Amino acid sequence: MLHRLTHRQIEAFRAVMETGQVTAAADVLGTTQPSVSKMIADLEHVAGFSLFERRARQVIPTADAHALYEEVERSFVGMSEISRVIEDIRDFRKGSLMIAGMPALALKFLPDVIAEFIADEPGITVSLRARSSQAVQRHLISQQFDLGFATLDTDHPAVIRQPICETHMLAVLPVGHALGQKDVLEPMDFDQCPFIALGAEIGTRSETDAFLAIGSARPHIIAEVQLSSSICELVSAGTGISIVEPVTATYFASAGRLVTRPLRPVQPFRYDILTPALRQPSRAASRFLKLVEHKFATVLEG
Repeated sequence: MLHRLTHRQIEAFRAVMETGQVTAAADVLGTTQPSVSKMIADLEHVAGFSLFERRARQVIPTADAHALYEEVERSFVGMSEISRVIEDIRDFRKGSLMIAGMPALALKFLPDVIAEFIADEPGITVSLRARSSQAVQRHLISQQFDLGFATLDTDHPAVIRQPICETHMLAVLPVGHALGQKDVLEPMDFDQCPFIALGAEIGTRSETDAFLAIGSARPHIIAEVQLSSSICELVSAGTGISIVEPVTATYFASAGRLVTRPLRPVQPFRYDILTPALRQPSRAASRFLKLVEHKFATVLEG
């Protein structure tokens, strides 16, 4: 083994082979001509044979130099590929983003953000899983997902939970419904009305029940479903009225499929962002979050 052989000597040899001049090789390597000449001389000394014939300002590779260059190129192809990958990652031309989201955001809101993100960063592969808020938390606990979007009241040491949007629930009514004449709906407005409720296992259901109980309202529950989008579909079909989280309600209202009204007293609602506690968010994840924040402002305030 040639203990005095250095990577820098090989770089100098490769640069001279490719440029045909020591001076040009020095420019490529960002060093001086004497430095390159010394590295070549040291390499020849270590190798025990000549690599170049010196003719005036030209250097002519020997047959041994050509044989060595073939092997050097094979090694440097690997280095070039590594360099390319590093540049791709740096410039967002390569990478992945694993996202888990509650259905209220994963069915429409997050796909819209993903479409915008991919348009700007086509080299990033995005994976989206639609899961319950509790399942989203479990995905983040595994540390294999980059971002989670949920509504939770519990924490886990492996997950950082922060509010990304704090807002309030909305009443949803069929287009042309009599309650649409009111600017704000109160608990007693729902009394005896056909009402589509969230399933009893959904956390928001108890909060909605508490809101209705303020005025002793007794809506006529005609259906129970798990997803706010399913509720909005039923409301838009004229089946009944309901109270749902604001993102889904706003999407349906903007499409002209139903009418929304604020509640009094307000029923708070919060969307959480979950990130792995054991590692910092990637640059791609941080960039995606900025788009999410802007999207919330656009949807709920626009």
